[in-house]
Amino acid sequence: MRTAILLSALGGFLKLTTGQNITQTSSLSFSATPVSTTVPSATVALDTPVPGQGDYPPVQYLCEEGTNTTYCPGVLLQDVQLAGIFPDSKTFVDKPTNGTLNDTLAAFNALGSNVTVGQIETFVESNFKGEGLDLEQIPIEGFNQSPAILDNISDPIYKAWTSIVNSYWTLLIRETNQSSLCNGTCDSSLIPLNHTVVVPGGRYREIYYWDSRWIIEGLLKSELYNYAWNLLQNMMDFIDVYGYIPNGGRKYYVNRSQPPMFIQMLDAYVKVTGNTTILERALPLASAEMQWWSNNRTFNYTSPFTGKTLLVAHYAVNNSAPRPEGYVEDYETVTGASPALNASQKAELYSELATGAESGWDYSSRWCKQPVQNISDNNPALRTLNVKAIIPVDLLSLLSGDHALLANLYDLYANSTGNSTPTTSNSTQAGNTTDIVQTNSTTSNGNSSTSSPSNSPAFYHRQQAQLFSDAVLDLCWDPAKAWFYDFNTTSNSRSNVYSPAGSWPLWQNITPNELANNETEALRFVSGARFLLGKYSGIPSVASLLYTGLNWDFPNSWPPHLHTTIKAFETLGRHHTNATVLSNLTIPFSQVASGQLGLQESELQPQPQSTIGNVSLQTQEAQGKPWPLALSIEYANRYLGAAFCSWYSTGGAIEGLLTQLPLSDLNATGTYTAGQSGVMFEKFNATDTDAAGSGGEYTVQVGFGWTNGVVLWAAGEYGQYLPSPTCPLIPIIEVNGNGNSSVYSNGTTTNGTGSVSNGTSDGGNATSSLLFAGYKIPREEWKRAAKEEKKRH
Repeated sequence: MRTAILLSALGGFLKLTTGQNITQTSSLSFSATPVSTTVPSATVALDTPVPGQGDYPPVQYLCEEGTNTTYCPGVLLQDVQLAGIFPDSKTFVDKPTNGTLNDTLAAFNALGSNVTVGQIETFVESNFKGEGLDLEQIPIEGFNQSPAILDNISDPIYKAWTSIVNSYWTLLIRETNQSSLCNGTCDSSLIPLNHTVVVPGGRYREIYYWDSRWIIEGLLKSELYNYAWNLLQNMMDFIDVYGYIPNGGRKYYVNRSQPPMFIQMLDAYVKVTGNTTILERALPLASAEMQWWSNNRTFNYTSPFTGKTLLVAHYAVNNSAPRPEGYVEDYETVTGASPALNASQKAELYSELATGAESGWDYSSRWCKQPVQNISDNNPALRTLNVKAIIPVDLLSLLSGDHALLANLYDLYANSTGNSTPTTSNSTQAGNTTDIVQTNSTTSNGNSSTSSPSNSPAFYHRQQAQLFSDAVLDLCWDPAKAWFYDFNTTSNSRSNVYSPAGSWPLWQNITPNELANNETEALRFVSGARFLLGKYSGIPSVASLLYTGLNWDFPNSWPPHLHTTIKAFETLGRHHTNATVLSNLTIPFSQVASGQLGLQESELQPQPQSTIGNVSLQTQEAQGKPWPLALSIEYANRYLGAAFCSWYSTGGAIEGLLTQLPLSDLNATGTYTAGQSGVMFEKFNATDTDAAGSGGEYTVQVGFGWTNGVVLWAAGEYGQYLPSPTCPLIPIIEVNGNGNSSVYSNGTTTNGTGSVSNGTSDGGNATSSLLFAGYKIPREEWKRAAKEEKKRH
């Protein structure tokens, strides 16, 4: 057994520090990891006055109804955050108080006016506990070391590594720590939940809404059905209390939601488990959530293309203060503007910042009027945020798909019980109608062929699905460019930003007739994807092609986008069951549908030759397959390669199968911290397979819930096609059991790496007689070799 370090992978238990030891074994014997917390530490002289005093935001009534707390915008929160005693704004708002709220406020008020950084540091140290104490790590009950997905994976290294990823849920599963609940004795931002939660990891130490969509995908592949059920119950509890699902499990998040994924999660759970009893409670609450979105995030818009009045949606948060968990960043963005903003302009920009967070894409060129300004400073671009004026193609598609799936679930419930609706509603929110019936007819959007009575909830939800589908096809589908784009109401035109959001309509079964009926048009749709597959060595479903320094732009590739892109390929495969086998899956820029990528080839970011290494841009396993399947295989392989290689380059090893890289090689990667044994990053770099993503307002996080979930999904769906992992500058070779040298296929001889028996014991079916080791090719050496190779040709 090897001690593992995952930086801050333990979500609610760890703050990003120098690293924490996490015990993992193949039998998942449980030892809770000690909680690591952050102490306040001034970065300026202690007698320095805290900036911003006297210029405080207005009361935010959506945060604890405007009451004076330590984690809602106000004098206390601003003074603490702007004192700069924590490197991450989220740290302080996750710390509960030592005493009652009144005692804490009295201690703060006693500081008087013109407070100094030193006074704030002492105040926080004396009056607050550590962050992450309110949730506790628990052992997994009913863990299956060998879920069925492992039988689908051919390559021994990938099979063993997927088994390790399967075990990582123990690092992320939490339950409310009853002994740490305040119950009037202290004040905390946590929303206590009744069921176990799975946290994303790192600074995200509580449950999150849209992350959970891909977490539940992984839980289902891991056959942890009880934890999937618990996750859904927590979501239903949120709707029961608030009428919607907040961004995350903290009280400072209740002024906004996130992309509405609950119905998608519910549908996935029912399909896999066959458990329809959950629908008795879930259906009324799912309807209530859809009604909240209808009441608060939809409006009618007249199409400039057809003149039709369409039902559309957008993200829009009522907010006029910095986000508590991003207070310093938001404050600097707003107050640092030149010329200075007036009060109403400040309030509007704070609203845009919170709205960007509601989208989940915080932040992206999709939302900015002028996105490309200063890649080392996000603030100039963020000052041009225009999120509320955007009709996002992914949100419209998701709402259409939600209503369509909900209609199907109502039909399933009716068929299994004989009742069209559950007999009782569990929603406690006044004004949130749970079962809405409308009789104006509309055509089906094709998501289901079921015919429901016109007075049934299923009929109503199919109507709503069709309305949103109509808006997607009218406003967002560009037949000339063969792609879906956001619609900008400011310019009354489609955006030209190419992003994976354009794959969501097909994921949600909104397919233009020309794509469904004409293979040539379908190939135009994927032409950009085919070009990017050959252009970049990493995951091609990059967040955008604009290099802005923002979190959701180039070169970052995110796990959810890999999933939705492959689901779009699968949709095209269902429409084109006899799809062509292409001789070459990648294409040059000249063959991409004109204008689809929104940039000229010369404007695209380059692929550094130094990070391609020995990675092949196409796999043999995809050859001879119909192109929708071939693209799915290639994209799945790239994703799994990125997740595996970044794990291996940060100390990963598999006992009896794959040795850990030598310490000198681990240090060479630039992402290794002493004692690690492999980390799972939240995002990846499209140009470098063994590197994490970058940019944004916080450091890259590890853990990581949706990364693990998509790994398990992709391995389960496409594992039979996976070749052996190929890391760009870390060739993995077969060695003798005694560690003697071996010769790599390019003629390179490696020295012995020693016995592999000192690897990590994390499960993984490492019973094969095969033994593998990796070695690091220095990047400068690879550059020289590449130059020499180029000269020879």
